[in-house]
Amino acid sequence: MLPTLRAFCLFVLALLPTACANLNLYSDEELEPLSLQAYDEATKETGGAITSGRDYEMVRRVARKIAQASDELNFRWEVRLLKADDIPNAFCLPNGRIAIYTGILPVTQNEDALAAVMGHEVAHAILRHGGKRMTQGMLSQGAMEAVQAGLGMADMSEGAREGIMAVLGVGAQVGFTLRYSREHESEADVEGLRYAIRAGYDPDEAPRLWERMAQLGGGDTPSWLSTHPASLDRAETLRQITPQVREQEKGWKPKGTPTVVGVPGNGPQPTPPAQQPPANQPPTKKIDPGAKPK
Repeated sequence: MLPTLRAFCLFVLALLPTACANLNLYSDEELEPLSLQAYDEATKETGGAITSGRDYEMVRRVARKIAQASDELNFRWEVRLLKADDIPNAFCLPNGRIAIYTGILPVTQNEDALAAVMGHEVAHAILRHGGKRMTQGMLSQGAMEAVQAGLGMADMSEGAREGIMAVLGVGAQVGFTLRYSREHESEADVEGLRYAIRAGYDPDEAPRLWERMAQLGGGDTPSWLSTHPASLDRAETLRQITPQVREQEKGWKPKGTPTVVGVPGNGPQPTPPAQQPPANQPPTKKIDPGAKPK
């Protein structure tokens, strides 16, 4: 989108801030350089990417299944297990760059729960929450000026770089975008559960995961949970909607097998279209979190 047109749209949105939760002014291709740079920045801030071992193989296996379950064949899928035992975190950047921090593995405890976490993070990317949060971020921080100027992260100020990382999901958003982020988290819970079910994982492990998150409590609560709904509340919601999502996904068939860098048996990455329009659509199937399971 041309900068002048984007600026005009943002002026209008400034007058109607409640309307911009699901507006995305950025295409996948426009976010690609930032996604790639943020991925490398996050990796450098840890002990690096782990490239062997049981946990590494589990993370790659789950990534392959969840990527396929998402039905997104145009992403530049990649997965990394990052060495950071003190960071119970995970994220998926625009265009499918997944990171799992080793610090979250003691909380997930098993592959089914890891699939719940990864499904949730992948759902953020599929629903284009990065672009939507970037759109909202332009209203609340000057870091977007650096983006419009075409600067790489290495050329940005520390504040601008950290702001963009947060908007893309590598960190926690606060202030203006907090309420929208909570909405996005709830959307990602539903779609992430859907992907885990499609991938053949036990969806009942998802609420158990969030109950374990709640037990962390106090000062040990991960910073990335600050923009999430309360852990016990989301656990109960997931328990309620699981029968509906299970019923919806009966007979689901994958559209294809996406390439995931780091997963055995995959060849070179496919080249996505030169320009993809922003995706502003809601999840493909509506779920009423308040509805009782049938």
